[in-house]
Amino acid sequence: FDVDYLARQLLMDVDGDAAGTLLRSWPTMVAAAEDLWASLPGRRPGVDERDRPITSLAAQAATIETSLSGRVAWPGQGPTSPRIDQMTQTFLNAASLVRRYGAEIRHEQPDAHRDLEAARTRIMHGLYLAAHAVNVALHEHGRDRVNDARNAGRWIHLAQHHSPYAISPTGVWIDRISACENTARSYLTDRFAQALAGEAMRPVDDPSRLAQALATWDIQTHRALARDLEPSNILLITRTQGLIAGASMVLVDAAATAGVLERSDRLLPAIADAGRSWCNLASRWGDLAPPGARLEEPLARAAAEVRAAYRQITHDKTTLASPEVIARRPGLPQAVPATLRAIEAGSELAVVVAEKAGAPDLIGPARALSRRAHNDVEAGMATPPAEGDVVWVSPTDIFAKRLVPLPPPVAETLRAASDATIDATSSASAVATLHQREDMAVTPDGDPGLRGKTVPEAGRPPIATSTGPQR
Repeated sequence: FDVDYLARQLLMDVDGDAAGTLLRSWPTMVAAAEDLWASLPGRRPGVDERDRPITSLAAQAATIETSLSGRVAWPGQGPTSPRIDQMTQTFLNAASLVRRYGAEIRHEQPDAHRDLEAARTRIMHGLYLAAHAVNVALHEHGRDRVNDARNAGRWIHLAQHHSPYAISPTGVWIDRISACENTARSYLTDRFAQALAGEAMRPVDDPSRLAQALATWDIQTHRALARDLEPSNILLITRTQGLIAGASMVLVDAAATAGVLERSDRLLPAIADAGRSWCNLASRWGDLAPPGARLEEPLARAAAEVRAAYRQITHDKTTLASPEVIARRPGLPQAVPATLRAIEAGSELAVVVAEKAGAPDLIGPARALSRRAHNDVEAGMATPPAEGDVVWVSPTDIFAKRLVPLPPPVAETLRAASDATIDATSSASAVATLHQREDMAVTPDGDPGLRGKTVPEAGRPPIATSTGPQR
């Protein structure tokens, strides 16, 4: 599931500057996926019809890797994509676990067989999404080159297939990645929903998992923010905080539906507002993260565990579970207080992230910052320049893909988004704190339901209710 989530995130915000790093990372990801596929129990000797798609995809990726090796022309040698590398490592970790414990699986049983088919489908779907993300990045890279040529007054021949922006040398790579994407899609066609319907759902064997995951996340975010942190890591923090807000809404709604938590007209809207603010802030920090930027491993692991712990309670295979199903899950009584404490703590975290937004030495990719500056001015979100139209980033810096200081409109709107996040999270924190206190006061200490339950706190104590920090 985590590969699927990361691939979807990549697909939503990929751009042309990342095309080279994504392309260089693709063959290694496919090799790791093939390794996991081969490690699954029940593989028959010889050539199996079931294994031909992954074998074909691995062969295609291997030829791409050979073509990239020692290549001087674009994309040349350089860094790989940390986001694809994270998915690759997930495949490798899973393969290691399967090889260690796979002998215990009775794969001849119908339930185990269906679960293994679902696992293969998950692997292929992750590859399909990642291949599509690489393809989108290649098209965007071609679009950027066409626009750069037009802005410089140079003529450029547009492509006649795929899209007008599949120009040389990008076009040949689009052809090859498209072949990989089509191989994955052919496997998934008429199979995806049916295969995943047989996926085994692991029961919640540790009701305190979410509380522990959120406590670890709180610790790791503060350790990371105590240092000079790369924008890519702040992007991960803000995105994960947005995910926490969204999942909290699901849990609170399920608890209220079950009648074990008092329904509030203020709680869900406040959490929703905080989630939107975190997501908006994340999109702005995303402009500052260069394509090859690395994530801090402890922070990335903590974020992955938060995603997994929420999903275990909120999801039913491929879809969000209904409030009635979530209400019956044994982890809910511990999960709701834990997630509300995370909402409370979000206001303090927003203040720390806002301090990073005020740093005078922030830099980011020239093209992304140029677009953001012009868009913010046109949208009236930033103060327009008195002298009229301004070129905020030098075309030379854009063409050379340099990292440049933040243009004034970008710095202004980043600080404004940070302030808005502080306001929204402070409101959500206050409402969450009051709701918990009122709910505990209504419920007797001996109530075996959700209210009145406590979870040992491994992180910081909840912050006090406030009307918002002074800025």
